[in-house]
Amino acid sequence: MLLLDHIAQCTQPFIVASKNAGARRLAGASDYARTLMRCPLRYVLADDLVRTCTALGFSEGDEISGCLDLLHLPAEQLWVEWNENARRSALEQVLPECKSSQPDETSRSGTLIHAHRNGRSGRIQTFWLPRGSREPLLAAMETLLDLDGHLEGAPADGLFEGQSVKVFDEVNPQLDHVLRCVRFRFHTSWGHYYAGQTSDPTVRAHLVHSALSAVAFDVPVLLALFLLQSVRADLVEQAVDPGRLNVKRVRTGKPPLLSHVEVSAPVFMQVGRPSGQPRGARRPGPRFHHVRGHIVRRRSTVYWRGPHWRGHIRLGSIRSRTVKLRLPRPEPENATSHIEVT
Repeated sequence: MLLLDHIAQCTQPFIVASKNAGARRLAGASDYARTLMRCPLRYVLADDLVRTCTALGFSEGDEISGCLDLLHLPAEQLWVEWNENARRSALEQVLPECKSSQPDETSRSGTLIHAHRNGRSGRIQTFWLPRGSREPLLAAMETLLDLDGHLEGAPADGLFEGQSVKVFDEVNPQLDHVLRCVRFRFHTSWGHYYAGQTSDPTVRAHLVHSALSAVAFDVPVLLALFLLQSVRADLVEQAVDPGRLNVKRVRTGKPPLLSHVEVSAPVFMQVGRPSGQPRGARRPGPRFHHVRGHIVRRRSTVYWRGPHWRGHIRLGSIRSRTVKLRLPRPEPENATSHIEVT
């Protein structure tokens, strides 16, 4: 069953036990069940498209940053869902430093997007489904997006006062330019809960790091998807209407499933790794490395260049970069001064 169906069928409120205030209800998946059922546009991405969007979103060329003026959110309200295994595997290829030694505990992830009528700004809620569980979870932090860059950012401590903060990529200027359009903030109930639990700067820095890690990689992937849609790439959309299946489900006392649109990108399939070294090379070339699929913009025209392998194995290999996301103002001396999402 898809994540969107788990959320639509979620009825249990999210309650945590607090030593200071006893049981407390926080924002959870059940609070968005009705909203998702009424959402007019629900996308479920195929694995090939997830990998393409991840490679495009975190590539080092002009890419997304050079095409922000072409981007528009496709609807005032929409849902985008993907297989987390596909995104994580693609992310580990473009950013090997993000590979975790711990097994991934998330099976599916998704975002509920509320956009402004102009299609240039919006608010993003992130959800995920833990592996082996039927209870979907809502991220404690939400994402604010303004493609025109009209968002203000507060210091790190402002998160616990309901304010939003910005992050930076110190390595990739293009991705850093995209992040200027993004802010993060706690859901109101989660911010109040965390603020009441501790005032220790080190603990708070850890809370912020954990919350950011759950949402920080969403926006580049989503913007890559919207860019491919904007330039009319050869994406295949297949409407899925579970009407007939729902008739049987209702007869057996099961809740109905939601209709959605499956989106794939067969034209952007990854190329396989070559078996040997290129022949006929007369002079030393670049070290053997993989060139990710990327977009090239020439004024109002956008071109897609498929992924391929380049260089010579005998000259070694090139590893990818490290992504560091940091807050604008340093924390106190005993706190972490930057946040590295891995």
